[in-house]
Amino acid sequence: MKQLLFFFITLFSIESLAQETQLKQAEATYANGDFDNAYVLFKKAGDLYFANEAFVQYIDTHLKMIDCQLQAGNPFHAKSLAENTLDFIETEVEEEQNLRARCLTLLGLSYLNLGRNDDALEVLLEGEGFFSAEDTKAKANCLDALGLVYTNNENKQLAAQYHEQAFVMRRKLFGAQSIEVANSYNNLGRVFLNSDPLQALIYFNRAKGIYEEKLGNSSRRALRANLNIAFANMEQNNYDEALEQLNDVKLIYDATYQDDHPNKAYIQSIIGRVYLLKEEYEKALLNQKEALQMYISLFGEKHPDVANTYYLIGEIYKAKSEFKVAVEFYQRAIYANLPEQVYTEIYDLPKLENYFNADILLRTLQAKAIALGALHFEKSLNVRDIVGAIETYQKCDDLITIIRRKRLNEQDKLRLGQIAKEVYESGIQLSLILSEQSFNRKKHLQTAFDFCERSKSSVLLEAITESKAKKFAGIPDEQIQLEDSLKDEISFLEQQLALQENADNREMKDLLFAYQNSYRAFIANLESQYPEYYKLKYDQQIATVASVQEHLTERAALLSYFIGENELYIFVITKKDVRAERRPKGADFQKMITGLRNAIKYNSERTFLSTARSLHSLIMPDFSSSIKELIILPDGILGTLPFEAFVSSGDETSSYTNANFLIEDFQISYDYSATLFTQRVADDEQILPEILLIAPISFEDNEVRMSNLPGSEKEIDEIRYLFMGSNCETKVQTGSEASESNFKSEDLGKYRYLHFATHGIVNESEPALSRIFLKPGNNEDGSLYTGEIYNLNINADLVTLSACETGLGKVAKGEGIVGLSRALQYAGANNIIVSLWQVADASTAQMMIEFYKYNLNNDHHGYNSALREAKLSLLNSEQYARPYYWAPFILVGM
Repeated sequence: MKQLLFFFITLFSIESLAQETQLKQAEATYANGDFDNAYVLFKKAGDLYFANEAFVQYIDTHLKMIDCQLQAGNPFHAKSLAENTLDFIETEVEEEQNLRARCLTLLGLSYLNLGRNDDALEVLLEGEGFFSAEDTKAKANCLDALGLVYTNNENKQLAAQYHEQAFVMRRKLFGAQSIEVANSYNNLGRVFLNSDPLQALIYFNRAKGIYEEKLGNSSRRALRANLNIAFANMEQNNYDEALEQLNDVKLIYDATYQDDHPNKAYIQSIIGRVYLLKEEYEKALLNQKEALQMYISLFGEKHPDVANTYYLIGEIYKAKSEFKVAVEFYQRAIYANLPEQVYTEIYDLPKLENYFNADILLRTLQAKAIALGALHFEKSLNVRDIVGAIETYQKCDDLITIIRRKRLNEQDKLRLGQIAKEVYESGIQLSLILSEQSFNRKKHLQTAFDFCERSKSSVLLEAITESKAKKFAGIPDEQIQLEDSLKDEISFLEQQLALQENADNREMKDLLFAYQNSYRAFIANLESQYPEYYKLKYDQQIATVASVQEHLTERAALLSYFIGENELYIFVITKKDVRAERRPKGADFQKMITGLRNAIKYNSERTFLSTARSLHSLIMPDFSSSIKELIILPDGILGTLPFEAFVSSGDETSSYTNANFLIEDFQISYDYSATLFTQRVADDEQILPEILLIAPISFEDNEVRMSNLPGSEKEIDEIRYLFMGSNCETKVQTGSEASESNFKSEDLGKYRYLHFATHGIVNESEPALSRIFLKPGNNEDGSLYTGEIYNLNINADLVTLSACETGLGKVAKGEGIVGLSRALQYAGANNIIVSLWQVADASTAQMMIEFYKYNLNNDHHGYNSALREAKLSLLNSEQYARPYYWAPFILVGM
């Protein structure tokens, strides 16, 4: 019996030794970069574990086999193996959550390598949920993989957060000079490659230094770092240096991989891109065609890398002015990105569903539209080409809307506005040309207006639509309160990190990451549990010309502006007509706008009158004598101008007192977009108007040094008396009572009017740090930041910011001015009065008192009428006749 027992123990020890030997040999082979043989050795070790029913170890070897397949460039095999392994885990060791998480990470990476970004994201997010709170290598890999997915779908801010989380975890686990940390440096560099190539270069060089020290100059990872450094050089137009680096990498790849390999195809394509940038088209074409041949042999016709290479070949032919050939390659690129669709002719339009890569698809559609337009004007003069171009731009617009929904951070959404702006300008331009050449003028004018309207405040409109969706979708109050709590925490942490820009506050960043993840999960849960909320949230119909006309009176005109690269487009809509005008911007366009603002602020009368006339001539269309009211929808930097201060171009006066200002002929208001204009609902005049008046007056306790505003006390008192005389409820917070904590504790939803007589600061580079100043105390700093305003529940028909420069902000392409007024709009303000520059508090007080006096008069016809009367009263006064005093205050609304 003892002999038999000894035999079994000896046999078990021999088998264990064999398994351990196989495993060590496999890991050493993997470390040397021989992934094919490592795969075979891991499989042998796994077979031994399976025979002994050591399923955890068996699965571990399978996970390493999947990794080998990924490293060897076999994502199809990796995906199949990962799916089978996941099934085995769920059948045999369901309780092993860590193994499940690791397998889901590898499956996600397989999808990522196959170009199926959406599938990768879904699987990786599932995997992230199975990891415990403990920091592990596998968890860091999952976070890193999510960073790669978010980089691919242009959620750059979120990508950076995930890569930073992985970086911190790896540095803690493996040390600052580890291979794992170098991997994080490499991926962080990719995030910044387009937006900040110098920062990207810093990350890539750090990665390269570690790789070369640990693995040698010719290691696969060191080569990848060199490749990324070449990308950074390309971004900085250092083409020859990039080409030298790329060719060095190519030589090693050619020696390493005997057959076709994704790395070889990739480097070939990048070399082709550099030659295109150098305008050496034949060399560019040769390299791209070689890359295409390899990609097709590896992946078949349907793959994002195949799509991208077709697109790049199209770019070469477009650069050579061979537009018809370019269109054909763009069409191939579009359908290579769509696994379930085929086309029959170049004018076919795809269904925007189940594509591999949305960003490649968007730039390909845009390129095809450009080529069709060029084909029409330079070659064919075929109307089919220009119609095809417009229809393709409309597809671009549809795709931009889809992509915007998938961008999870506002800054990433705003970045999309840059490519959107190009799409919309081209769409406007071609539609207007077609309207001039076609009998169906109104149809094409409507299309042009659609493009213009799509270019305006899409992110703000999306946010407001989502906010309204929550109100009408039957979501319980406790859920709304939970969301408010999460948003408050996120807003606070973002502000603190923005204020400590150069500090590496790891704990705060980790906390922000956790809250943002919780908020994303909360929103996903709402969309799942409340289908009506999902439906309302994404039902973003834009205003048509007809819907705008329904909201206009016979005496009103809506002017919608679009600033193009070289031209200014103006859409003029009245009750019964619509027209569009195109005007050259001229080289001094920006200079004139800045000049007018400076001339007003510094009282340069001659410069002001000359510039105000020039801008009137450039920007203002002609109207019939029946038009007395203008609704201005400015674009970009036009949002910093008070149109009321324009002087008629025929007015040759040399003094303020004799000038004919636009305000004297029209009542003027502003809005962000025609859609938001049509959605505004006039306040019910039967509801008793209630006003909250806030004025801190002195600011010695605030962290920022500011002058006191003694005139604001008189302003508040006079307005209070006006409302009391009209039997209106008033509440006043002045001095120490005008604290941030008191304001936030108010039931703000009950006030029809909110009036702030205080200082405000707009931070154009960091809009989140724009703020309104109140009194500090009770754990509040006295700064009501933009993020805090977004989270307020305001139901006011009018919010007035009688403060300095509160109407300014950062000019974002496709969104206009991003600042305090936008935050108030989102928080629920129906109409807003803000200022475009700093004004003395005495003149401000007088104008605000005049405004409310006219507003409370039963004969007034809206806030725009009351504001005009108040401005005219200052204009006609001796003391405050200069535009400096009356022009800065503008009404966003009716």
